[in-house]
Amino acid sequence: MGGILAEGRSRGPFVGLAAVLVPCLVLGVLGLGVEGRLEPTSLKVAGTASARGQALAEEHFGASSPFAVLLRGPGAAIERQGPGLVRALRRDPAVTVVSPWDRGAVAALRPGPRRAIVLLDYHLPLGVAMRRTVPALERTLRARVHPPLEAIQSGYASVSRALQSESLKATERAELIAAPLLLIVLLLVFRSVLAAAIPLAFGALTVFAGRGVLVLLDSAMTVEALSVVVCTMMGLALGVDYSLFIVSRFREELERGASPRQAALATRRTAGRATLFAGATLFTSIFLSAFLQPGSLLLSLATALVVVTPISVAIASLALPALLELLGERINAGAIGRRGRAGRRPGVAAAAGAALRRPAAAAALIAAPLVLLAAPALAFNTGAPGVGELPGSSPARRSAEAIDRAVGPGWEAPFEIVVAARRGPITTPRRLALLARAQRRIAAQPGVRAVIGPAPIESAVRPLRGLGGRLAAGGRDGPAQLSRLGPGLRRAAGAVERLRGGLSRATAGSGLLAAGSARAGAGAGLLAAGLDRAAAGGERASD
Repeated sequence: MGGILAEGRSRGPFVGLAAVLVPCLVLGVLGLGVEGRLEPTSLKVAGTASARGQALAEEHFGASSPFAVLLRGPGAAIERQGPGLVRALRRDPAVTVVSPWDRGAVAALRPGPRRAIVLLDYHLPLGVAMRRTVPALERTLRARVHPPLEAIQSGYASVSRALQSESLKATERAELIAAPLLLIVLLLVFRSVLAAAIPLAFGALTVFAGRGVLVLLDSAMTVEALSVVVCTMMGLALGVDYSLFIVSRFREELERGASPRQAALATRRTAGRATLFAGATLFTSIFLSAFLQPGSLLLSLATALVVVTPISVAIASLALPALLELLGERINAGAIGRRGRAGRRPGVAAAAGAALRRPAAAAALIAAPLVLLAAPALAFNTGAPGVGELPGSSPARRSAEAIDRAVGPGWEAPFEIVVAARRGPITTPRRLALLARAQRRIAAQPGVRAVIGPAPIESAVRPLRGLGGRLAAGGRDGPAQLSRLGPGLRRAAGAVERLRGGLSRATAGSGLLAAGSARAGAGAGLLAAGLDRAAAGGERASD
């Protein structure tokens, strides 16, 4: 019986370690595909006028992802290649194209002899347009536009795609910079290679597992690039912080003469409980604040913190003590420099003890440099993400700036005004006239380059408005002509129907005639063969 209990105790650390590490590793494998599931950053805030306008537009017209394509080059090349490009783009049923070669108020799309603008609106969600439409549009432009003509495209989907790519690249660079710095700091604290490597490894494991949870949450909510960035930053910070606390406590227990198992139990009972309390406090505050976030942007931040906090707590309080119990005194492997005598605190711990004895002075010494470092944040000029957030070498930024220089800003992200009627059609004369007046007023505003709207429809149907009045003004002749026109149209329709019936019968007769001709041909063939045999028999009779 004692042997069985001893075997169970020896397996205990392995079981506890595997119970946490295996799910984290599985989540880490799932998280490798999180970049392909990211959605563009959304600035929509529920309850605002812009959110109501977007909901109205999606209700009546579906999703919208606008693009602007600039054709730049000789005028002859634009006239030669531009219409072909427009025809190629219109083969896609998911896109609406407005070009300088269309009828209507599109003169602003040809601001000069060497420039032309083609406006595209893909009826797709922004996330789909960002992942699929942007590369597909680039391929179409490369295939259809040739020198000396140049084609440049831009749109919110293109900028969002570039922003996500740059955010992920910046996160990777931050990881490469932070990892060696953290290792140096941990080496200074622990003076042991293995003790310093464990918090860093568990921090990285927290990041990978958090990305896997974001992949699982993708079906229930929007996962933006900012979620992955915050998951990486805070996952690494919390994972290293909590693990550092656990490793420090375990080493203190070993220095006091405790066995590895006793040290692990004491660490879980003290430092593990403190870690659990700290993590629960952070989790509860962030989780409750998530319900108060006005938009998906801040919700992404809260979601990332809610994901990585319990993972870091579980790793630090459950898996790490089990690993430390297995390592025992080997936790000090790879010692750097001389270790202090038993019972003597290292330099960092001694400094922490001194700070606790004089909390006011320590708080002032810590707060003063932090306030100085945070002071420049007061001059932040906050705003929506855009091309200004991209580096100067970004192709998306160069394309957007080229369009701005050539034809002015705003084409790649136009304002869309949606008007819907509560009752009846929107195309009544009164409503069309109202829309036309509103369009002219908007076009007259300073800074507005062009307005493309229903005004041409209103001007085109204006000659038809007096038709009824003129017919009524013709006295009895007008209504009489209309009354005679109705039966005439019915007779014409009947004649067309009879003509269709005659053509159908003629087609059937032609089929029968063709079948009869085929049978007659077959009979003639048989008759010819019989005559040949009769002639051969006559020749034999003559012989």
